Amino acid sequence: MNLQDKVVVITGARSGIGAACVDRFRAFGARVEAWDRSPVADPDTDDLVGRVVDVSSASAVAEAATAAANRWGGVDVLVNCAGIITPNLAAQDVDPADYQRNFDVNLMGVVHTTRELHAALADRSGAIVNVASQAALVCLPHQSAYSAIKGAVAALTRSLAIDWAAEGIRVNAVCPGFTRTPMAGGQMTPELDAAVSRRVPLGRIFEPEEIAGSIAFLASDLASAVTGVVLPVDGGWTAGEPALPM
Repeated sequence: MNLQDKVVVITGARSGIGAACVDRFRAFGARVEAWDRSPVADPDTDDLVGRVVDVSSASAVAEAATAAANRWGGVDVLVNCAGIITPNLAAQDVDPADYQRNFDVNLMGVVHTTRELHAALADRSGAIVNVASQAALVCLPHQSAYSAIKGAVAALTRSLAIDWAAEGIRVNAVCPGFTRTPMAGGQMTPELDAAVSRRVPLGRIFEPEEIAGSIAFLASDLASAVTGVVLPVDGGWTAGEPALPM
């Protein structure tokens, strides 16, 4: 993967896909800045520094970005995993505050981090990987706020890829399908688990480590010619209906 000694900032690093990315990138030899609004375990080692950062706050992100660049001398990769999800409600029942909170964390969090780390990434022809969702590609019922904002993350990814290509910054996104994370766990029931598994062509729900593998690929030099891609990592969900028995 050629990530040895790369400096990687990962948001939402305490659990789920973010925590899996921390483990995956460290296994590939990277040095990781783990950002989360809650303290990250083992926050200060030779290859890991944890920072408490609320990505919805422009000032907090600016402070952390400066500290990261000073700590490591630069930044090679930014992985935007921080996110929230709203309750399952029909669109007419969603409180406007839920739209605003999705906007503040899921979209503006990406805006703040990419903006504040832009110069550091440009200095090293770095890479950005944003975590969108399959809901950005095929909207899920009763998730209007989440779907709308994740769709915006996908569009922002393509826009940044075009704007920053001349500076050597690659910008891509992954769109995970149903993944066993603490964020999703509160909404998963055995019945929904079974129904989703039947709907996914590969026949199962995925683990955070599997999503992290795709993120690591897009961040690595193996993907040196890849930018502006919004990659489904969903077991084939967005490709179409699963095959019928013949």
